[in-house]
Amino acid sequence: MSGARAAGVPLGRIGGVPVTLSWSWFVIAAVTVLLYTPVLMQAYPRLGALNYAASLGFALTLALSVLLHELAHAWTGRAFGWPPGRIVLSLLGGHTHFGDVRSTPLASAVVSLAGPAVNLALGLAGWTLLRTAEPTPTLGWVLLDLTTWANLIVGLFNVLPGLPLDGGRVVESVVWALTGREHRGTVVAAWAGRVLAVALLAGTAATGLWRQAVALVLVVLIAAFMWQGAGASLRSARVLSRLHGVRAAALAEPALTVPDDATLAHTDRLVTTHLGARAPGTGAAVPHVVAVDPGGRPVGLLVPAAANAVPGDRRSQTLLAAVLEHLPEDAVLDGDLEGEALLRVLARTDHPRYVVTGPGGAPAGVLRSAALERLLTG
Repeated sequence: MSGARAAGVPLGRIGGVPVTLSWSWFVIAAVTVLLYTPVLMQAYPRLGALNYAASLGFALTLALSVLLHELAHAWTGRAFGWPPGRIVLSLLGGHTHFGDVRSTPLASAVVSLAGPAVNLALGLAGWTLLRTAEPTPTLGWVLLDLTTWANLIVGLFNVLPGLPLDGGRVVESVVWALTGREHRGTVVAAWAGRVLAVALLAGTAATGLWRQAVALVLVVLIAAFMWQGAGASLRSARVLSRLHGVRAAALAEPALTVPDDATLAHTDRLVTTHLGARAPGTGAAVPHVVAVDPGGRPVGLLVPAAANAVPGDRRSQTLLAAVLEHLPEDAVLDGDLEGEALLRVLARTDHPRYVVTGPGGAPAGVLRSAALERLLTG
């Protein structure tokens, strides 16, 4: 996730976090000006054409509020040791993408609540200023009023207990902590999010808000966003349920460790000895050959096609290093990686084979991405 570049306008780094303004934000900004200006015209007729500026200013201050919301997520995640991610400000708010995260229920809940806490703090600060200021319908006062109520509403709405809202992450964390299974928490929180989406539409119909164009458009967009986000979480939970408790070491195929300065002839003898030492009935599949440096660190994997192409009379002079596939650092996995942590590591890389290490970092097997894909697809 974190490796993909989001389409939009890059705004640089803020506090070490890259920020992108999605093209979809310009759509919602235009919709805000077109649909909300007539509402402001009725509420503040003395402002006249300045109501257009108020609508545009409201879109900008709301984007700033969302940015602070997402920065709170990012910086709180950093406090828990989560790797730096990126922030995308989009059609209906924003999202913070993190890198490879080994999370806990507590960390997930705290990071999730950090965003709404910022909005509520901004809303309370604005409400305090409004209480002390003279309620005159100037452009500045109108912007402060709109931004204050927007932050209060966004903060309260985001703590509702359903995915993809931040409150849904808290529900997910609670169920995760009680059951020990993250995917169960995701399922509960996702269905709660779908219930909230339906309730939002039902409430709009029951109260007659659907008669107001601005309210109707906003409610439909939010309900669709919540339904689709909950659906994506349910699909993710189905995948994670197949990986629960599955360690990288359990998925790894047998491997034979050979010094990278060995000849192919010596490697052939080691493979033959290894196959001969297998217990009856375990099959005769040739193990993966992992080349290691003098320190025992894996440096490459033998490429069978390249090794088979070397004639027999040259195998005693050809080094194993000549027929290796170089092994990048991110193609070496800790054998204790499991569940979502394992999936996230593999999702941000693209290697057909990974060396799985055991205690002390010694190679213990080879995990083929095709084997993981078969597991995930059932």
